[in-house]
Amino acid sequence: MVYSNYPMLNGPSDRPVFAIIGGGIAGSVQAIHLAERYPWLDIYIFDKNKKILTGTSNMNPGRPTFGFHYRCLNTATFCQDNTVKFTNFLDRIGCPNIFAKAPQGGIYVLMKGAAQILNGSINPVFSPDEIEPVFEQIKEHAIKNYSNDNNFKKHFGSPDQICRKLEETEYRSFLAQGLLEGVGACYETAEKTFDTVGICSFLREYIKGIKNIKIQTEAKVTCLEEIHQSKAARYRITWNDARTNKSRSEVAQFVTLACWERVGLFRKQLGKPECHPTYNRLKMLAILETEVAADCVNTIRPIFAASGPFSMISPQSCIEKPDGSIICRLACTLAIRTNVMNVPDDRVLPTDYDNMLEGTIDAEEKMKMAAPILEGAKQFFSCLSNARLAEVRFGTVRVPFGASGNVDLHDPASEHHARDYPGCSNLGDGLFVNEAMKMIYSVYNAETMLDWAHAELYGMNPKLTHAPEAKAATKGPWLVSITLLIP
Repeated sequence: MVYSNYPMLNGPSDRPVFAIIGGGIAGSVQAIHLAERYPWLDIYIFDKNKKILTGTSNMNPGRPTFGFHYRCLNTATFCQDNTVKFTNFLDRIGCPNIFAKAPQGGIYVLMKGAAQILNGSINPVFSPDEIEPVFEQIKEHAIKNYSNDNNFKKHFGSPDQICRKLEETEYRSFLAQGLLEGVGACYETAEKTFDTVGICSFLREYIKGIKNIKIQTEAKVTCLEEIHQSKAARYRITWNDARTNKSRSEVAQFVTLACWERVGLFRKQLGKPECHPTYNRLKMLAILETEVAADCVNTIRPIFAASGPFSMISPQSCIEKPDGSIICRLACTLAIRTNVMNVPDDRVLPTDYDNMLEGTIDAEEKMKMAAPILEGAKQFFSCLSNARLAEVRFGTVRVPFGASGNVDLHDPASEHHARDYPGCSNLGDGLFVNEAMKMIYSVYNAETMLDWAHAELYGMNPKLTHAPEAKAATKGPWLVSITLLIP
C-alpha cells in the first residue's frame, strides 16, 4: 500500500504520524475526523492538562449561536450553518446530551440607550434599527436552507419559527427594572445552549475507542523544529513530561497547532510569522448558582444583552431539591470584566496571565476578581437577584485582528463585530493551525483540515486521487463533507 507522496513512509512499520498539539474541542474533533478517514494514519494528541478537553474548552458557556447579535449577515449565517453542522456531528456519533438540561430558547436584548453597569455608563455599539433587519434575513436563510431538513426540525424546530419579537409584558420578567428603559427590542430564538461539560466528557470517552489516536497528557510542548529529509518536511516535537519531569520528543510528518496561547510562539520558532497582529486574550467565566421555585424556573433563560459589550447568562443545569425548589447553575460573562488582559501571542505569557490560566492563584483572589461580573449582571437580569458566585474559570482565546489591529469592543469597526475567520489556516509543509474561534466551528475546521491533509498526502501523486479504501476505525460513520474556507 502506498500511503502518500512521502517516500520514507511506505514501510509497513513506518506509518505517517499526524501530531495535534492541544486536546480541546477543536483538536479532538479534528483527530476524530482524521482517524476515521485515514485508519492507517497515527494521530497523536499532546495536551498539557491531566485529561484532554479540560482546559479552555471546558470553560465555554455553550452560548446559543445562530448569529442574532451580529450586524454582519455573513457572520450571522456562518454561525447558523455551523451550529447546525456541529449539532449534527454530535448527533451522528451518538452524543447523548448535546444540549444543557436547563431552560432553552435564547433571549436577545437589543439596547437603544445606555446601560448603567458598576457605576458606569455603557452605550450600545449598534442600535436596534441596525440589528433587527438582519434578524429577518437570518430567518430567511434558515427557511431557504433547512425547511426540508428533518435534523434541523428535530433539534431546533421549524426554521420559520427561529425568532420572535417579544412584547414588553413578555420580557419584563427576565430583565432588571433599571434596564428596561434602555431596551429597544427583545427577541426569543430557537437556539439551544450546548452542554459543554457533557460534550467534552463524551468526546473524551469516544476518542478512547479509536485505535489510531494516541493521547499524551501532562505534556506541555516547549519547542517545534522543522527537519528536512528527502522531499518532505518532518517536525520534531519536544515536550516536558509532567509525570517524570523529563524532556521527551517525537517526530511527526504533519502537525496541527490547536493550543491557543502557544500558537504564536511555535510559529515564531518555525519562522512563520503572522500577517496581522494576533493576541492571546485571557477570559474569565463566572459560574453562578441561584435557587428558584419550580413554577418560576423558566425565568432562568439563556439571555444575551447584545449589540455591544454587555452581559450574557447561559443556564448549564437545573437540579431539583427535596423541597421542590430548583437550583440553577449558570455561566455568566460581563464584557467589561470578563476580558482580563490581551498580550501579543508571540511572547512568553506574563506571570500573572500564566498563573490564572494554570489555576495557581488563590481561590479567594479568583472569587474577588469575578465578583464584579455577578454584581454587574444583576443590573441586567432580574433572575440573578439571589444568585451567588460558585466558581471561577479562566481560559485563553487567540484573537486575530485585521490590518487595523482594532481591539476595541466599543468601536463598530472592530473585527469583533464582523468575524470572517473560523480559526484555521494552512501554513504549508504539513503544518496547520486549528483554533476554532467558536466551539461550533470545530467541525467546519476539521473538514477543512481533511481537505488540506488530503492534498498534502496525495497532491504530488496525480495517479492517487483518493484515500485507500478502509473501514472506519471506530463506531459511527465518517463525515465525508468537505468545505472551503470562507473568504
